[in-house]
Parts: sequence; C-alpha cells; structure tokens
Amino acid sequence: VLVLCAAPALAQVSPASSPTHTFHDPNDHLSFDYPATWTFAHTDHEISTFHLDARSAPRAASLRAVAAMPENPFPASTFSGAYVYFSVTPHSSAASCAKQAAPPANSTHKLPAKPTATHINDIPFTHGHDEQKDICIIQRDEIYTAYHRGACYRFDLTINNFCGGEVSGVKDITPSELDQVRTRLEAILSTVRFDTK
Repeated sequence: VLVLCAAPALAQVSPASSPTHTFHDPNDHLSFDYPATWTFAHTDHEISTFHLDARSAPRAASLRAVAAMPENPFPASTFSGAYVYFSVTPHSSAASCAKQAAPPANSTHKLPAKPTATHINDIPFTHGHDEQKDICIIQRDEIYTAYHRGACYRFDLTINNFCGGEVSGVKDITPSELDQVRTRLEAILSTVRFDTK
C-alpha cells in the first residue's frame, strides 16, 4: 500500500566535482550520471548479484545497469560494497510498481512497513527500505520505484557488509559511515532524468 504522505526529500547532493560518465538507455528514455572512477556494467553477475541484493524485485525485472563503488572508504570496518542498480519491469501497473518498494513478505525484522512517496528531479518515486540480517545487518537496500509509460523503473541503493568484525579485527560499520556511503549513492540517484523528447 502506498502512503501518500510526503517522505523526507533526498539530501541535496550532487556528484563530486570529479569527472562523471552518463548512462543513457534509449529504449527506456532514461539517463543518470555516476562517478567516472566507479565500476559499471550493463548485466548482472559481472560485478554484482542483483536478485540477492534487491530481494523484492520481481523475476520479470530486467537489470539495465549497475554502478559499484570501487574502493572501500572505511577499510577498518566491516563494509564490503555499495551498488546502485537500475532495473525495469515492463508491462507493469502503478500499484504493482509501488508494491516493489515494500520489503519482502518473508522479512522477519521490523522496518517501516509502508513505502512513502517522494520526488526526485520532479519524478514521483515510491521509496521503501529492506534489510537482510544474520547475526548482524549484512545488507541494506533503499528502494526507489517510479511508474512511467507502462513500466516500473526501479533503483536499488544497496550497502553490504560482513559480520564478525570482532573476529577479523575490524569494527562494525558505524551509522555515520553508513550515512556517508548512502550520500554517495543518493548523489547518483539525484541525477536521474527521463528524456524530454
């Protein structure tokens, strides 16, 4: 169920002044910018595992692009990777698209149960959150979906870490460090735009 209250807007972030590349999908009429130093792929399993990270994405979702943070900004922490996934589910409906932003039904932990509405670059998105836990939280996914021209456009901002830092000699990633990584992912999302023609 989509909650129509306003969600907190994305922080006004923009990619760093370092060079960027632009991804443009001529079939889906969408573009976004990402740092030129980041690893990029058009298909899954080269640098990522889309359906493991984006658990609520339907099998019909087609991965169009993934950008991965190339370095570990906190090498003394349990951080293990961060990704921005862009996927499209064709022949969708507005309701099913919004539902994708909800955590999977088999989630066993407490999260905001209902996705919220937000706007990014004047594009209406549904925003939800998912986490996978073991001993610790090992994967976080900020989900943004937008219904456009009969398809569901989806962005997953995922942050992964490993458990057992006390065993391996590193410390658990802190909320402040997570926020810094999330800000870098959101900077990419803030550049999303549909073709004007």
